[in-house]
Amino acid sequence: MKDAEYKELRPANVYDVAANESWLEDMAKQGYRLKGMTGWSGIFEKAEPFSCRYRMQPLSKKEKHPPEETVEGYRELGWEYAGTIPGTFHVWRCEDPAAPELDTDPVVQGMGYRYLRGKMQRSAVVDGLLLAVLVALYVWAFANTSTPLLDTLEAIPGRILAGVATGCLIVMLIACEVRSMRRLLRSLNAGIPLDRPRPYRWQKWMARGLLAGMVFIWLTMLLGNIRAIDGGSLSGGWDNMGRDGAPKDGTVYVDLADLEGAAATEIWRSRTKFQELCPRMYRTAQLSLDSEEEELQPGDSLPVRASAETTYYRMLTEGLARQLTEELTRRRIASFGVDGHPVLTEVETDALDGLWWGEDRYYQFAVARLGRQVLFVQYEGDSDLRQEGAYFASLLT
Repeated sequence: MKDAEYKELRPANVYDVAANESWLEDMAKQGYRLKGMTGWSGIFEKAEPFSCRYRMQPLSKKEKHPPEETVEGYRELGWEYAGTIPGTFHVWRCEDPAAPELDTDPVVQGMGYRYLRGKMQRSAVVDGLLLAVLVALYVWAFANTSTPLLDTLEAIPGRILAGVATGCLIVMLIACEVRSMRRLLRSLNAGIPLDRPRPYRWQKWMARGLLAGMVFIWLTMLLGNIRAIDGGSLSGGWDNMGRDGAPKDGTVYVDLADLEGAAATEIWRSRTKFQELCPRMYRTAQLSLDSEEEELQPGDSLPVRASAETTYYRMLTEGLARQLTEELTRRRIASFGVDGHPVLTEVETDALDGLWWGEDRYYQFAVARLGRQVLFVQYEGDSDLRQEGAYFASLLT
């Protein structure tokens, strides 16, 4: 049940006058009386279902309310003022089916759109330029980071898709508004009145899509992100551990039992994540424990002999996999949520499309690529990862 007073999104294209009027009339038939308008919504109060006509008249100048003499004059004709869509239209309502129409001459009605047509044209140009500037800034920022693709993968999922979808909807809306204004004026100037009722459902979904996309983008910018798959924020992915403490089926990771024959191992972290450019990512951390039988005190645990952290990427395309490999093999500075490593150098291998290796103090680092799959390994132990090309290939096959 809807509240006694609430807001509802109007059809996205405000210049499709007949569609917006049809929407308001259908709301009245459902028992919702318009009390006012905001930029994107109508404000309604609950009432008994009723039939009425709604008419939208274009503003002839910048104003928030029609002149009082106009309100009084229209009231005498059976029409009441229902609200103003900021910067565009005054909205009038009539519940008397015998009352005359406000506009009886389409040609004269079309002449009233002179101010609004110019405002719409200026708005379309400004909105288009603003969107182009935002896209250019994003591309510039993307191109001027050392690891743009990796940073994108580690950000909050859905941001790229929401941004692209919202941008496309904005472009579509601008085009629809310009087209609607041209068709409206062409029809009125030819002496043809507006055809009512007019479908508006798809415009309602467009408005919802725009709102959802902008809210999602705003929230992701507000919340920020931790640049790691296994971080603690919305960017961090989700637990991939089964009830038995092992990674779920299908998880790709370097198993210390296979790599160095460890008899006792423990998975202490495994997460998965979906992203537009990377349909599946896993990050799994495993420890090799000392299997020698020793008398342990309460609360003690077996000593750690080796460790391996594996990050697996299955990219959308092989080209993206090559770009990711290039970024992963660069030197990275350790920062919050990101482990640092030195520049990795290529190692000869016949089993993979490429294998890169490097070391820093206690750790070895390796990147293996096969097709559109990429494996990044941080390892502390006795095995030489330069000799494990066949093993990495078996994981990626």
